[in-house]
Amino acid sequence: MNRIQSYLRSLDTTLLTIVFFLMVISLGAIYTAQPMLPTRLQHINFAFDQGIRYILGFVAMFAIMTIEYEQLRKIHWYLYSFGLLLLVGLIPLRDTTLVPNINGAYGWYNVPGFSFQPAEFMKLFLLISMATIVYDHNKRYGSSQQDTWLLTKLVLLAIPPLGLIVTQPDLGTGLVLITMLGATIIVSGIGWKWLLGLFSAAAVTIGGFMYLFFAHFEVLQSFVPGHALNRFQAWIYPYEYSDDLAFQLIKSLQAIGSGQMFGAGYGQGLVYLPESQTDFIFAVIAEHYGFIGAAIVIIVFFLFLYRMIHIALEASSPFGSYIVTAVIAMFTFQIFQNIGMTIGVLPITGLTLPFISYGGTGIIMNMIAIGLVMNVASKSKSYMFDDD
Repeated sequence: MNRIQSYLRSLDTTLLTIVFFLMVISLGAIYTAQPMLPTRLQHINFAFDQGIRYILGFVAMFAIMTIEYEQLRKIHWYLYSFGLLLLVGLIPLRDTTLVPNINGAYGWYNVPGFSFQPAEFMKLFLLISMATIVYDHNKRYGSSQQDTWLLTKLVLLAIPPLGLIVTQPDLGTGLVLITMLGATIIVSGIGWKWLLGLFSAAAVTIGGFMYLFFAHFEVLQSFVPGHALNRFQAWIYPYEYSDDLAFQLIKSLQAIGSGQMFGAGYGQGLVYLPESQTDFIFAVIAEHYGFIGAAIVIIVFFLFLYRMIHIALEASSPFGSYIVTAVIAMFTFQIFQNIGMTIGVLPITGLTLPFISYGGTGIIMNMIAIGLVMNVASKSKSYMFDDD
């Protein structure tokens, strides 16, 4: 009984409450989107399925909290290798019943009874490995020592999963991995000269891409994948590709605009929006519940990220802080990217809105990530009042 009470006291009730609100928003938004879905999907109760996945996710989250997260350093290579094995296994099985083509990508295992996306596993495994590499390096050499070697290890760690995911093709998840890598490097303690150099290199790369896109597009075509260029073109010139490449973007803008301040109300939406229960769930919220509904979602996400930043700063171990930082980076990029693409300020990448969009593997892995964060938070609380 005392162990149960101690466990309950260690829960970060603030973060848990925020996640609960996100679940309620998700179920409401998906239920709202159901009547607008194509006839071929009407037999699926997406809100009910999402509820089941959330239950599984909460079970997984609480299970992760029972593990001593520091012990993950001992098995991180096993987790990382298992994630790579899952990604590599997609390649020889392409165009089979086990790995079908879904929206032009081969990123899912379709096992009888369920399907799962190995890239979602890899995000968590990679962040654990990156946190371990930084922790072990700083413990051995100290902060701001052997920076070149630390950067080399982190980049070499990220390249294999990044390459396998981008070639599925899944550019969105690839960008998530890059964001996680960048955040880990920033908090790793490397010298400011390295950080300045990395930021400068990123700025030059983005600037060079934009220059080539507008001035020498044929050069980009020689080395940038066609699907990536198509999405970028649809973003820059949406009304020139409104019948195909930019169809989703145009419909999303129409749906959001029609919501105005208070929304059209449940069941009153008039805009048909493909993938409305997944990638474009934010547009559904904005259409039916207006600016007020969309603003509430953004505020809840702000509180969600703010709470995790607080946990990262109070972590009792640098390893825990590195883990939470990578989780924050993962969620922050996905939130900004998904909302940004629905309102037309960022290209469409296919990333879902964390905790809100309908999904299977994504929901469960996101809940496991929250379990890791709450695990770190619980240990911080126990150390806070320690006699030592």
